[in-house]
Amino acid sequence: MGKDGSIVVVGIDILPGHSLDSRSKQPHYAAVFMRDEEVFEEYEDISFSRLIRLIWEHKVDIIAVDNVFELARNHNELIRLAHILPPNTRIVQVTGWGPQAVNIKSIAKSMGLDIRGKLTPLKTAYLAALIASRGGGAVVKLLEEKTKIIVSRGRSVSHGGMSFDRYKRSVRAAILSVTKEIRKILDSNGFDYDLVFRKSKGGLEKSIFIVYASRDKLYGLIKPFKNKSVRLTIKPIYKNKFVFEQQLEKKHRGLILGLDPGINTGVAVIDLTGAPILLYSSKNMDRSEIINMVSQLGEVVIVATDVHQPPELVKKIAATLNAKIYVPKHNLSTEEKLSIINKLIKRYPWLEIQDSHERDALAAAYKAYTFVKDKLKTIESYLSDLSGDIDKEKIKIKVVKGKSFAEALEEELARYIESSREKVEEVKKKPQENIMEMEKKYLTRIKELTAKIRYYEALVKDLERQLREKERIIEDLKMEIKIRKLNNDSGEDLRRKIYLLKQELESLRQELEARDRRIELLLDHINKLEDIIVKLDQGEYLLVPKINNLCSSEVLKILNMNKHYNMVFVEELYPLDIEAINILRENRIAILSSRKYSELYKEIRVPIISAEKIELNRNYVVVPRRVLDEVDNTWRIIDKLNSEDEYRRILKMIKKYQEERRKSSKKNQ
Repeated sequence: MGKDGSIVVVGIDILPGHSLDSRSKQPHYAAVFMRDEEVFEEYEDISFSRLIRLIWEHKVDIIAVDNVFELARNHNELIRLAHILPPNTRIVQVTGWGPQAVNIKSIAKSMGLDIRGKLTPLKTAYLAALIASRGGGAVVKLLEEKTKIIVSRGRSVSHGGMSFDRYKRSVRAAILSVTKEIRKILDSNGFDYDLVFRKSKGGLEKSIFIVYASRDKLYGLIKPFKNKSVRLTIKPIYKNKFVFEQQLEKKHRGLILGLDPGINTGVAVIDLTGAPILLYSSKNMDRSEIINMVSQLGEVVIVATDVHQPPELVKKIAATLNAKIYVPKHNLSTEEKLSIINKLIKRYPWLEIQDSHERDALAAAYKAYTFVKDKLKTIESYLSDLSGDIDKEKIKIKVVKGKSFAEALEEELARYIESSREKVEEVKKKPQENIMEMEKKYLTRIKELTAKIRYYEALVKDLERQLREKERIIEDLKMEIKIRKLNNDSGEDLRRKIYLLKQELESLRQELEARDRRIELLLDHINKLEDIIVKLDQGEYLLVPKINNLCSSEVLKILNMNKHYNMVFVEELYPLDIEAINILRENRIAILSSRKYSELYKEIRVPIISAEKIELNRNYVVVPRRVLDEVDNTWRIIDKLNSEDEYRRILKMIKKYQEERRKSSKKNQ
């Protein structure tokens, strides 16, 4: 952009006889430089390298061309070209993109420009510059640059020694400290980022930031370094893809997105019937990759997670997609997730779940679906009698997003009525006007289809050329392999062996680290068990048998093991098994649970105590001794209730007996 705020545009057109396929000579172009629609320089024949130099010299804002593949042979070359242009220079394809593309003459005529005779390259370049100056065409847009910041260990902690545990804790604490400092810098400077990390005892094992900014914007703020505890690595991420700003409209299909964020991220997408559409997991996925992936499938209305406190990534993606967040009332347990997955596999036998991340994401998505399932079925029943072009899926999407059914239906009916009115008005036109209008529409459609055919023909030619190039490379590689085999290059064999040994060494190192982590977990477990055993011996804790569900067979199994148990632990009481409750009541055995059941004990006449528990194994839990007092108090309340019931029963019997005596005496009289 000029100092006075003016826009500088260069229009170009490749000269006849010049091709990008030639490796011996560079292509030549006709070029017209324009400022505020006024030409200040033009060239009938200019080389590619001189064109680039002039673009830098004149600080060009827009390069206008009728086909971007006149600048580069393929997508990768177009990416490389974008990196050698001035930072603020945009490439505009003035003919549009894809099915919407039309030829440059048609665009010029639509803008009221006088076009006569055959277009020369210089005239084409002039028109391209003028169209781009007036805001026409589609802008080639590189997908955004990102920067990855990795905070990891400075060196391996797999050495031995007496201070081994202390050293590991200090490294983890150092990683946590550096991670907090980076987060503080990014927040204070207003950077948008995602953060994933792997927790460990005393701090973090590793953390990864994906910053939505180029590497140069972080210069002076965050620098890579390495010491004996921490390594900080900064890597720019370049996306070798580009898109045009003109985009196709999104499909009208409502989606529920389940996410399991972390170093490995799980993604699951289901539609508003509960049918799975996408299952995917990958390492170090960032927000934009997830959004780009799911946006191709439809409109996300709910983003779901399997934990009660939604992670930051879930909140950010939901905000970007303008979707609601679903969180369960409590963190979903592994048993709950497996139950959901088993149900889905029975319904959709083709489902293939690769890992726990995909499983957790799918369970979260389906849990969210069950939350809105009844509402969706009600809407479906209301809409079953509607006909015509009313978009029922749009109504469902609006209701799930928070609108009332009446509001959503009114909006869709208004759209339908408006489109119907336009059709009626079109039919009411005079016959001659109608015929001319239809003829005009057909001609426009023919032009659109012709442009599509040209576009696909050009694409086919480009793909055929790429195929020929790949076949030539394959033949060259085959010949190189044959030559190497004939020469029997011993140096290459040695390098291969060294590489394999390095790979084996790395594998052994990773295996050793995994064993160290396993040993650490086992040591932690042993320490916890020792602490529990001491407190059991001192009487601070009680050992209580655990059952999976409250049924007679489980209760009898506990009694067969030891008839002196006076408590049993169970997570979930429902559904109530009367036979099991009778056995517990007869044997004066109380029920412990981590959940609260209010005054249910008054109905079943067995104490139900909410207690904090420590999992010992699948058969036993450990609870604080104070629960004994609560159990005894509850039994006293139950005994009192039973006595009152018995007293009322005896009174009732006496009243009944007295009534019968009165009736008998009246008869005798």
